Amino acid sequence: MLAEIIWNEATLGTVMALSIPIIAIIASFWFKIESVKSESELKKSMVERGMSVDEIERVLAMRSHKK
Repeated sequence: MLAEIIWNEATLGTVMALSIPIIAIIASFWFKIESVKSESELKKSMVERGMSVDEIERVLAMRSHKK
């Protein structure tokens, strides 16, 4: 009886409608985190290769202009 009251069509529709923006927000944060991790790994690899600060800045500036 309680399940019928809680999980009727209106409640299910509301839950599904609210889950879409929540999933979008979580995906947005996940994308930002992965982007920062990717850029950090790129910087680390450039430092390990012995690139100068000016070269690294140039590469990062070119990368941001392409986006």
